[in-house]
Amino acid sequence: MKKQFSYLGLDAHSDHCQLAAMSPQGNLLFCRSYKTSASELIEAVTQVKGPKKMVVEESQMADWIKRSLEPYVDELTIADPKANAWITKAQHMDDHIAAVRLTELLRGGYIHPVHHGDSQRQRFKELVLHYHDITKQMTRFKNKLKGEFIAKAITVKGIRVYDPKYFPGYVKSLKSDPQAQFQAQNYFTVVQQLRVLQAKTLKQIRGYYSQYPEVRRFSKIPGLGQISSFTISAIVDTPYRFANKRKLWSYCCLAKADKISNGKFYRSGPSHQGHRLLKYIFLSAARTIMASKKDSFYKRAAERLLKQGVTVKNIRRTVARQIASSILKIWKTGEPYRDMN
Repeated sequence: MKKQFSYLGLDAHSDHCQLAAMSPQGNLLFCRSYKTSASELIEAVTQVKGPKKMVVEESQMADWIKRSLEPYVDELTIADPKANAWITKAQHMDDHIAAVRLTELLRGGYIHPVHHGDSQRQRFKELVLHYHDITKQMTRFKNKLKGEFIAKAITVKGIRVYDPKYFPGYVKSLKSDPQAQFQAQNYFTVVQQLRVLQAKTLKQIRGYYSQYPEVRRFSKIPGLGQISSFTISAIVDTPYRFANKRKLWSYCCLAKADKISNGKFYRSGPSHQGHRLLKYIFLSAARTIMASKKDSFYKRAAERLLKQGVTVKNIRRTVARQIASSILKIWKTGEPYRDMN
């Protein structure tokens, strides 16, 4: 006899959550508000007897909800909110309606799941993304620092302005404007503090090196360094999420977005859906390979395409896909990277 599931939809917020429960036949059992605490949510979920499936949309709290409630349901799915147009584009929406609609989408099989790894993998991923956030903020403040000099028509080139050894000489050039000096000094201080935090975070990331042996193999691929390899491992989590290389390309925003209707082809162009950081990493690796004088399979492939008249932009995307394909293969097989002839 086929198992009959009840369906739960949770609309989560920092102070309260709206939980909707639906019977296997599609009848709404209840939709109530609960305080956002593990004990209250566990008690609410366990009130629904028998086999049950649950859905909650991806958010900052999604992983905490998953760890807290997963033991009490048969299946817990983290949903991609971008794909839930029935909820996001509704003219009238509140927590009650959102929770009920989530439940109905789950029962109908229309949920697009978001992958969440185990606890250790999730901590690793959060640490890597934290590193990239610090790096992004450091770039932002470096630009602000240089902007103070540019605003006063003072030319500042290269990276010496960020060096404590040379910065005092640069800041003296702003002596006619004490306010600009003050602001430049503040930006410089923030950059130095972020640099220390970046180094501390990188040290923690490297502590995972022995736990994830694929990182060492990734870093042997031309164009990929240690940070890029750590990032790919952390975000992708497992290669078995993807049945083939095209699925990975799509996740990395490297696939083509095609539209076909009634047998007619309407559009073909780069997809904008997927993980933007992975897209940046693979395209950056392709750019590095194309600019390098070192011979490799990817370099030779790029040169062949260039002779055929393919644009540099399309060559870069093709090489990025080839690197992503190599990642998937060596991760699944456990083999080291070998340059192909």
